[in-house]
Amino acid sequence: MFRKAVKTMGERFACLNREPSHTSDPTVIESVSQLRTQGFVALDHLVGSPKFEELKGKLDKKIEQEFDLKFPCLAQSKIDQERDRDLIATSFLASKDELSKRGLTFSRDEIQSYNQMIDIFKPSTLTVPMPSDSAFYNLWLDSTVMAIVSNYMGFYPHLTEAYIRRNFPCTYPVMNHNWHRDTNHDTHLLKAFMFFTDCDIDTGAHHYIAGSVNDARFRNKTYYTDEEINSAWPTGSDNHMVSKVKAGTIIIEDTRGLHKAGIPKKAYRDLGFAVFLPPNMFRKSGPLYHIEKSAFDNLTQEQKLFIPSSNIANG
Repeated sequence: MFRKAVKTMGERFACLNREPSHTSDPTVIESVSQLRTQGFVALDHLVGSPKFEELKGKLDKKIEQEFDLKFPCLAQSKIDQERDRDLIATSFLASKDELSKRGLTFSRDEIQSYNQMIDIFKPSTLTVPMPSDSAFYNLWLDSTVMAIVSNYMGFYPHLTEAYIRRNFPCTYPVMNHNWHRDTNHDTHLLKAFMFFTDCDIDTGAHHYIAGSVNDARFRNKTYYTDEEINSAWPTGSDNHMVSKVKAGTIIIEDTRGLHKAGIPKKAYRDLGFAVFLPPNMFRKSGPLYHIEKSAFDNLTQEQKLFIPSSNIANG
């Protein structure tokens, strides 16, 4: 009885300190090592999994039938090359309110059907809020992902952002089509990308410069052109990574390194995003997603460590 009580107190103490247990899993050890040297790791243990197929069906329904999207959305069909040249020059670096005032967005009440939305408004990106469904959280907080993320950081971070994007072929690049570094945190930041569709050059491959996290170059402005980055790491060089991957692949990156989204040329790309940051980090905004208490209760004890209490709805 005493030993059991001591173990329980020890477990609680470990949770409070948010220190992950030591791992002997060779996949986790190798992945953490690669993250430290290269800044990224690709996982394929869920490729072909029925879990992904099930979630893809749910995602299609949310986008194509329920229109469960973050509105307003940028309509590329409303962009005028001359009138909007200032926004085009900055890849539409503007708030949604500003874009709406310029008449460049569409809202939920303008949608009659999925095909009508695509044909009339020609969106470059549709963003789906994180579904409050434990099945999605079981993917975002997959056991291998949690082990790699927590061992890389040295503690259990919080899942601070969670969402899904459908990217389409487009005429005008938007912000994430430019090379950039994420600046959410100076020292501890990881992002996981969940590919719901096969991805190659024609469907908007993700690009990353391996080893660029600690490279002192390209830090004096927000965005960089292909020409600027290729001057240091030419396309096709060993450090210029391009994600030609199958649906079910998960890529974990330290996105303080240089990266960008490729523009789809032929078909859309569905991609899930998970952002992991220190749990004690001050945030200017409120929660960026919510999970229902019933879905939270279905998570494992380890998964629950990743969810900020403020993100639990009706909690």
